Parts: sequence; C-alpha cells; structure tokens
Amino acid sequence: GIRHVGTQTAQDLSRYFKNLDNLGTASFDDIRSIDGIGDVVADSIVLWFEDDDNRALLSKFRELGVWPKESKSGGSLHDKRFVITGTLNSISRDVAAEKIQQKGGVFQNSVSKDTNYLVLGDKAGASKRVKAEKYGTTIIDENELLRMLN
Repeated sequence: GIRHVGTQTAQDLSRYFKNLDNLGTASFDDIRSIDGIGDVVADSIVLWFEDDDNRALLSKFRELGVWPKESKSGGSLHDKRFVITGTLNSISRDVAAEKIQQKGGVFQNSVSKDTNYLVLGDKAGASKRVKAEKYGTTIIDENELLRMLN
C-alpha cells in the first residue's frame, strides 16, 4: 500500500532491509542507495512510515500477530540477478521468476550493471542483449536456465 512501490521494489526492499522494522526506521539515503530506487520512491516510503495512521495500523497488525517473517537469504541462486527477454518455450516468465526467487535469486525486468544473467528466449530483441554485452552480463539460453533451476 505504499505509493510507487510495486512487487519488484517490495522484493528489493525486503532483500535489503530483511524485516519491516529495519525498513520503517531507514533514512531517505538508506532507501535511495538501493539500485533501482529513486528519489520519488524513497520519499514515498519515508513519508508512509512517518504517517501516524500508518504507524497505528502497523502496531495493530503486530498486536494481532499479522507480521511478515524476516527475509531469509540463501539458495543455489543466492543474490544472482536474472533478466529474461523473448519467449520461453517450456516455462512461463512468471513461473521462471518465481523459481528464481525461491532459489534465492533476483528477477529483474531490465538489464543493469548488477545483472548476472540475461536469458535469451525465442524472438528476443537486440536491446537487452546489447546492454548485457556492454555490462559483461553472462548470456544464457532457456536450457541453461532450466538446468540452474533444477
């Protein structure tokens, strides 16, 4: 429910801060230091946690035992970052993203300097490949991704 925070940003925040208490006390600069989070999103998060109504809501959740578990690190793909481009034949992009995350990896929508793997599916465009080559990202095919997921 935090403005400008979608699924990917929420996952990035969870991975970085590990729990909601850490996020709730984080400074603008702490949040802004996370790759992919800009000033607008960082400001929105800080303002959300400063709001008295939101703090009361979190307090009520905690009292009722409705509280997220701490984000755990680990898995065979721990902190490995993946981008998929093109069409995968044997697995949907959503299922692939879920499996990557279950193994401790990070699914990204676009290639950045910290992306470890670009998965090239069928009919992949050139722009993500060019960016991956520029950053030295390892380029793999669907079969290699499936091997890593199993």
